[in-house]
Amino acid sequence: MNDLLNMSQVKAGDLNAFKNFFEFFYPKLMALACRFVNDETAKDIVQEIFATYWEQKENIDADNILSYLFKCVQNKCLNYLKHEMIVDEANIRIAEQRIQAISSCPDSNDTLQNLITRDIYEVVESSVKKLPPRCAEAFRLCFFHDLPQKEVAVIMNISLRTVETHIRHAVTFLKTDLHDLLLLILLFYAKK
Repeated sequence: MNDLLNMSQVKAGDLNAFKNFFEFFYPKLMALACRFVNDETAKDIVQEIFATYWEQKENIDADNILSYLFKCVQNKCLNYLKHEMIVDEANIRIAEQRIQAISSCPDSNDTLQNLITRDIYEVVESSVKKLPPRCAEAFRLCFFHDLPQKEVAVIMNISLRTVETHIRHAVTFLKTDLHDLLLLILLFYAKK
């Protein structure tokens, strides 16, 4: 590792040394980030770590650079997840307030119903975006476009069994991820 990575050259701003540094650590940091977040978010986080490291390289004094980078990735991933939780909680609170407002009106109209439907769709879609791309595509085709699984298999050029696996995975994930939303929907319709 020391032959490949010359940290003093990286600190001095040598782009070739930094390229070697990047190529050596990138897969390790991606593997760690993907344990916490989806691939696209992981790429963004890891690239941000490298950009920050490059900008502050003269000021960073770490004995074990891998431990330092791992800690940076873990912290960024956890901060991202905390932010997502806050956003999800805010969306749930907004949905709760809208449901309360609508259920307090004796004759709720179609516009309000459409607003609720759109809000629910947006929350579900943000959760679907967390799924692997092919899994999300299968879910959207089955549930948003109301296509039978056989037709989805043809469109996606995959086996019916793979479609079934994608749908099962998506539903399992969404049940957990949308647990609070499902409770709100049950409460709303229970009041009607």
